[in-house]
Amino acid sequence: MKQANLVGEKDLVFEEVDKPTPEDGEVLIEVKSCGICGSDVHSYQGEHPFVHPPIVLGHEFSGVVRETGEDVKGVSPKDKVVVEPNIVCNDCYNCNHGRYNICENLQVIGNVGYDGAFADFIAVPEEKVIEIPEDMSFEEGALVEPAAVGVHAVRISNQKLGDKVVVIGAGTIGLVTLVAAKDAGASETIITDLEDSRLERAKELGADHAVNTGDLDDDLAEFIQDKFGENGADIIFDCVGFDSTLNQAIEVARKGTQIMLVGVPKGNLDVNMAFVQDRELDIQGSLMYVKRDFETAVNMIDRGEIKADDLITHRFDFEELEEAFELAIDPANMGEKLKVMVNF
Repeated sequence: MKQANLVGEKDLVFEEVDKPTPEDGEVLIEVKSCGICGSDVHSYQGEHPFVHPPIVLGHEFSGVVRETGEDVKGVSPKDKVVVEPNIVCNDCYNCNHGRYNICENLQVIGNVGYDGAFADFIAVPEEKVIEIPEDMSFEEGALVEPAAVGVHAVRISNQKLGDKVVVIGAGTIGLVTLVAAKDAGASETIITDLEDSRLERAKELGADHAVNTGDLDDDLAEFIQDKFGENGADIIFDCVGFDSTLNQAIEVARKGTQIMLVGVPKGNLDVNMAFVQDRELDIQGSLMYVKRDFETAVNMIDRGEIKADDLITHRFDFEELEEAFELAIDPANMGEKLKVMVNF
């Protein structure tokens, strides 16, 4: 079979290797679609602190079960599936308290310590395999993983039915967080970005208000109060993770508000902690997901709340993977790019 091995910074090598043989409790999947996400881009550019080449990237994927090892009972050959890519120890404190997404010994398929899905086939533990409906496309299946990120962030937040929600950033994660917040009962939503085309997509996905913060005559706090009333937002999701966006969330937050940090910072952030302390702000991180979030994401996509063309802007064949990555990292036309999808 063929796999794309990242052997160094921006250095992908296509290799012919033996097809994996599923061990006891494992499932062999023929990969059909795999998305490129922000962590893949950081890894490709040599900027990810936990990814060390050589490694096969790819964790947002769907495919078909082709073989099963001994003791596999939950899935069968020909099943259409997605994979929850966090490989955990099931033994540490967090695993034993239902928070295995922050396992002390976490491995991530295609990211940390485990080769991923930019390959014709991949073998994974059965417990990480989730069947998808037969009529769900493989591209939609590959969107389950990023959708689960938004579902998890909303689920572990303090969002309540009827809350007014602000989402900062209308990239893929911001858009799926918006959909998850509305699905969880947000009464009104604002989403922000610097790219108008992304904001138009947000409106199509149900955003009540979409604003380009670069075009605001007044500051964002005034815009929020104008739309939501003097009490402003009940909860804010930062889906970018820059100094500027987190500080923006801190500045516009009502005293006592929760801010969920969903975007992945590249490093240390210069944050106004004086406001955090003085206003009793609650800043909470959100990492990945657990299985229930994956299952919720499958249902959301199956109901049509997220469609492939809502998020996928560019498609490439597997053999064009290097071209796909180069487009993903190209700063030109950032507003026109959301999910780059690789099809097999």
